[in-house]
Amino acid sequence: MIHKRIQELLLENREQLFIDAENVAILQEDHTLEHAMLVLTNVRYSLIPVLNKENQIVGLVSLAMILQKITGVEQIHMNQLSKYKVRDVMKTEFPTIFVDTDMEDVLRDLVDQSFICITNESQEFLGIVTRKEVLKRINFMVHELTREFDLVEK
Repeated sequence: MIHKRIQELLLENREQLFIDAENVAILQEDHTLEHAMLVLTNVRYSLIPVLNKENQIVGLVSLAMILQKITGVEQIHMNQLSKYKVRDVMKTEFPTIFVDTDMEDVLRDLVDQSFICITNESQEFLGIVTRKEVLKRINFMVHELTREFDLVEK
């Protein structure tokens, strides 16, 4: 009974766990690194999704990836930011999920990621699920369980 209630609480209003694509900062793969650096600096996220012209998720990019590309042995070559595109530095291997992915799989992936991109079968970007939102849901679940059940040690 408690196991069933845990699942219900975790999945209650599942869509509220997801942040829709229109509310997520993204970059296009053909944006310059100069543009990417401006976006990343302004949104203050360490990592954001990269899409192609078909709105498909193709990568993730961070300030660290950009800086690594333009850093020489003795200096950072800021003048090279407009020379390179986001596709030149983005990470292309990362987990994605579908809207109906099992919560257990989502939790497993969020152990090593701050967010997971949600796609459809065509890899179109639908949004993200964040570790923060899942942890807020788990916190809610723990409080609800202690309110509904008398938990005792074995």
